[in-house]
Amino acid sequence: MGLYLEKIEENEKKIKKLKATIETSKAKLKKLVDENAHLSYLEIKAEYNCEGRELLEVLAREREQSAKLKADGLADSCIDVTAETADDIISDDEFGHQMSFTDSKNPYED
Repeated sequence: MGLYLEKIEENEKKIKKLKATIETSKAKLKKLVDENAHLSYLEIKAEYNCEGRELLEVLAREREQSAKLKADGLADSCIDVTAETADDIISDDEFGHQMSFTDSKNPYED
């Protein structure tokens, strides 16, 4: 009987150690999840260039606009294409350089 009791005590020590490791890991996990939530907020805030109540209003308007487009019969893929097309209309590559009356991009080139 003593042989089994020793093994049980050994296993109980391992279980106690694993439980402590699990609690530490849970705390680390919560910290990382909270940090990612905060970083996501900062990314959205930077993308829309506003914060707080104004950001909530902008996101609500976007959600309403998306819902209206869906209700009008546009599929998600069409909405994405429409947004991409709008971005393509005025691109930095197309209008990013100074207007020139020469054929070359660099007027100082020979």
